[in-house]
Amino acid sequence: MRKPSLLFSTFLTAAFLCLGGCAGDDGRDGAAGTDGAPGSSGTDGTNGLNCWDLNQNGVADLATEDTDENGTVDVSDCRAPSGAYDPAGLHKGYFTENAYTGTTQCLNCHGKIGDDVMTTAHWKWEGVSSNIAGYEAGIHGKKDLINNFCQAVPSNEGRCTQCHIGIGWKDKSFDFGNPKNIDCLACHDQTGTYKKGATTAGAPDPTVDLNKVAQSVGTNLGVPPRSTCVFCHSRAGGDDNVKHGDISTDMTATTKQYDVHMGTDGGNFTCVKCHQVKKDSAGNTLSHGIGGMAFHSIDEGAMQDCSDCHGAVTSIHAGTSVESLVQSHSRLACQVCHIPTIARKVSTMVDWRWAEAGLDAAPGTCAPADPAVLPARPTYSKQKGCFTWKNNVRPTLRYFDGKWNRVMLNVNDQYASLPVDLASPTATYQTPGAMIYPFKKMTGNQPADSTNKTVLVPNLFGNATTDPDAYWISFDWGRALASGTFYTGQPYSGTYEFVDTIMLLKVDHEVAPAEQAYGKDNGCADCHFSDQIDWTALGWTKDPATGGTQTLP
Repeated sequence: MRKPSLLFSTFLTAAFLCLGGCAGDDGRDGAAGTDGAPGSSGTDGTNGLNCWDLNQNGVADLATEDTDENGTVDVSDCRAPSGAYDPAGLHKGYFTENAYTGTTQCLNCHGKIGDDVMTTAHWKWEGVSSNIAGYEAGIHGKKDLINNFCQAVPSNEGRCTQCHIGIGWKDKSFDFGNPKNIDCLACHDQTGTYKKGATTAGAPDPTVDLNKVAQSVGTNLGVPPRSTCVFCHSRAGGDDNVKHGDISTDMTATTKQYDVHMGTDGGNFTCVKCHQVKKDSAGNTLSHGIGGMAFHSIDEGAMQDCSDCHGAVTSIHAGTSVESLVQSHSRLACQVCHIPTIARKVSTMVDWRWAEAGLDAAPGTCAPADPAVLPARPTYSKQKGCFTWKNNVRPTLRYFDGKWNRVMLNVNDQYASLPVDLASPTATYQTPGAMIYPFKKMTGNQPADSTNKTVLVPNLFGNATTDPDAYWISFDWGRALASGTFYTGQPYSGTYEFVDTIMLLKVDHEVAPAEQAYGKDNGCADCHFSDQIDWTALGWTKDPATGGTQTLP
């Protein structure tokens, strides 16, 4: 590595590399590993030196190297004792003097954090599935869950992993044990400019100025801004707000009209305000596992609920026009009333018909475009079939206690009835502790084995855009299903059909201003005396306000 310039040498000497009189260069590289025999891996080389390792013995020496005196030797000890160089200054200065070349530079100081990241569901796309009913001790997640959007990840990694926090996951050869494959910038960019290429297995888009992004990561103490989370989560399913309905690109800089928490004129929350990592009493991060229902199965962090900030529901509404309503509806979750509709600004997809894909023009079987959806969005794609988009979607209500029914590849992917339930809460009104929550309902059809009644995973994208069997190249379902099931190991009889499917996805965002909440001023008609609620799905013969009775014993 070249010597630092005179302008920057003081910075490096005092703050980054030389807390104890070292010369100002990077620590020396570790010894190289041995080459492996043909077809096998060699041994790892030894670790290089960290910036805090003043005596260069490869050991964290508390007595001499714990410069910030917090009982731990880590990257914080690379800073000047005076605190003159904060994280923002360190990153900006270092990546001004040194071009950003990749994750290895991050690991030089943050190596232990890389090891932690590799334990998380955001990295592995799987974990202990404690919330999937019947599989609570299994290891499942995005890797093997089947959905009715782009259906599944396996055989399509090169496209799906545009939203993975790594670089290079294009097929089964991806090394989940190599921290150099982590994409630190995907979460820690503070410029709002970082993005990944659409078909590059997670590599950064070539138009991004990686130096500017790397210079920015220490700003705001490195806390991920909304833009980094929204980049992936708003595009789940392949386009803006397709999947969840309550997470769109508008959330990057929305107003309280569309979300009182994230609106820049409202709470202006970052996503990690609620979806927190675990921290100790001093505020130090213990894990990069993030709170929330990742993949409907894994919750690794500290998820904040409504009551954590607002207090008990009865106390909040005491003395208001809805006090009696709240007291008489004790099993309604806050979201039911405070998220009256979703996709209020950016439309969401509510139906996807794969059976119509493959034609050069939209068939007459596609549902007509909804004129209320503005701006209008494409309702047909040769690659993907027919779409139905909606704005102002009223969520579907179900009882929920945290447990899910999920269909998983090679686990429970056979079906006995239609539509195939790919995702739904397991609870009923008889489930102790279950509350009524809102969900987005997604319907559609997708390929299945007509002989053994298995929901199949097709090869849509393939390992490369030149894969001759990938459906998006061949437009031949037979070839795409044979190729996809060979990759996944699913049994395939060679005969297929398209089956109707349904998914429910929990809604938690787009909390509306209080004046838009259902039930305001005891507005019972917001829910009752109409067909706005599916009462039978909640366990009633009909609207209880008009004489309905509970149907379960």
